[in-house]
Amino acid sequence: MGWSARQGLTTATGVVVAVLAALLLGLQDPWWSAISAWVVAGPDRHMMLAKAMQRVMGTLLGLAAGLVLATLSNGQPALLLVALFCVGAVGTRARYVAAAPYAWLLGAVTATMVLVQAAVAPAGLFDFAANRSAEIITGVICAASVAVVIMPTARAAPGAAAPVLSERELSAVTLIGGLVLVAVVLLWQRFDLPQPVQMAISALVVLDRDLGALRHRGRQRVVGCLLGGAFGLGAMMLGGASLVLWLGVLGLGLFLFSVLHHGGGPSAYVGTQGGLAVIITLVAGRGPPASILPVVDRLAGATLGVLVLILTTTVVMQGMLQPHGLAGRQGGSRSGGSA
Repeated sequence: MGWSARQGLTTATGVVVAVLAALLLGLQDPWWSAISAWVVAGPDRHMMLAKAMQRVMGTLLGLAAGLVLATLSNGQPALLLVALFCVGAVGTRARYVAAAPYAWLLGAVTATMVLVQAAVAPAGLFDFAANRSAEIITGVICAASVAVVIMPTARAAPGAAAPVLSERELSAVTLIGGLVLVAVVLLWQRFDLPQPVQMAISALVVLDRDLGALRHRGRQRVVGCLLGGAFGLGAMMLGGASLVLWLGVLGLGLFLFSVLHHGGGPSAYVGTQGGLAVIITLVAGRGPPASILPVVDRLAGATLGVLVLILTTTVVMQGMLQPHGLAGRQGGSRSGGSA
């Protein structure tokens, strides 16, 4: 099912309503509500509501798991790294084998967010977790409500089933999911990198079992961030503190990027990331953005997270999969020669 103007309108309206709701509720960071509304959008009402339910469940369970693990590892950095590894590994493995993969992914993302924040600024951790969860759930509810009103009831054709991973591939991607979160925290501690929470989330979300696909998605993420960031920065340069103008420009940008985001073509992920970059750029606080610095920090964090993931994946894949593949090819050559 390709893009339609009605679908683009539903997605953009859902995000704008989510931002308004977050502002009215006095939530700390409305951009989390906007991001949740953007990523939960789907090609039809039924699929979107199912995804929204999984996102809410995953967020709540991840919040609980993250707070418990953060409490148990309080004051013990090594134990916190072990907890991060377990969250990343278990969440990544379940993402490929469980019955509700999106819920597992969001559970891992939420728990990761809590644990990395515990490493960065443990004071006020419960408030941080409660705020992020409230913002995420607000975005989901708003997007789902708009979809019920605007989107048609017809179901989209189901997508192709994801290929089944071999046990070796599953072990490799599980290891990557755990190691990359540990690497993010260690690199942040060593080099004082910006936005470690954003780095960790980006790495976990972009993770792919195939190194080539991962690099492709990484490139598309960078391109999408550049395009969406350029749109947002251009809007910032136009100025204007009007709430209506601000939300109108936000909705326009998301409508345009939804063409790729929902189009289903090879550049769909560019549209996904472009929309996220528009949100990150324009929804930097409780009103029109006043400075470019927070925007640059967030975009830098997202990009660095992908780079750490690509490096971690390259090392693990070469160590676990390539020798096996080479042995298989050599065995096949010997068999072919004897035949």
